[in-house]
Amino acid sequence: MASSGNFGAVPLESNINGSLSTDSTSCEESRARRILLNMTQKTMARRMLQSARDIPQFSVSRDLNATQLTAWRARINAELEDDKQRVSMTVLMIWLAAQALRKHPRLNSRFDEDAIIQYQNVNVAVAMETPSGLVVPVIRAVETLSMSEIAHALKDLAARAMAKRLSVSDFADATFTISNLGMMGVTNFRPMVNSPQAAIMGVSGPRISVVLDEKGKLAPVKIMEVTITADHRVLDGAEVARFLQTLVEIIQESAINQSGNK
Repeated sequence: MASSGNFGAVPLESNINGSLSTDSTSCEESRARRILLNMTQKTMARRMLQSARDIPQFSVSRDLNATQLTAWRARINAELEDDKQRVSMTVLMIWLAAQALRKHPRLNSRFDEDAIIQYQNVNVAVAMETPSGLVVPVIRAVETLSMSEIAHALKDLAARAMAKRLSVSDFADATFTISNLGMMGVTNFRPMVNSPQAAIMGVSGPRISVVLDEKGKLAPVKIMEVTITADHRVLDGAEVARFLQTLVEIIQESAINQSGNK
């Protein structure tokens, strides 16, 4: 007979008379409390488990020029008359993603057994923190909206999310998700795919890096990392890399246009 390895030792839970002792358990319970999940948290837990269990995921990251992005955003806001329509970094990234998704529509899709469903409209779900937990309401047809219109829609969703006034329709029909942790000082993270979508974009905050300038000299530059996590059944690394390259090109083009208008 194989030995269990205990060699007749008395378990810690028992005293020498064989009766159970609950001192250890009681001690642990006195330092912990059971917190029931609300409906929002239950839904998020279920979806994240589904994502981790059912989707083969991979991530690709790329640094963007945060100095160019910040200057572009400042120029846009300077031209706006209504402060309520001011463009945040999240708004700018939503608009950028929509432009890039038009050129790379495979990221705006989902896996469906023996096929891929590719969507016509870019409906962006935006991760938001609320007292009740994380929510991801949707801005629809982002590819048709200006930055000011995106800003207005985002503020409306955020206000209703904080007031717990979002409806079921506010979460429907998402085709792509964006999570921005940059405003919290995060410089790197890998988001999980928001099932059943094929991809999610994580936006990190700026950091200083040293690069070679046009004259071959070392120069400090402010950069920010963007990460795409994707469903490998739908996308491969090359397609995601091309999407990120398009983001870089759009930002560079804006910087060239800004320089030419001076």
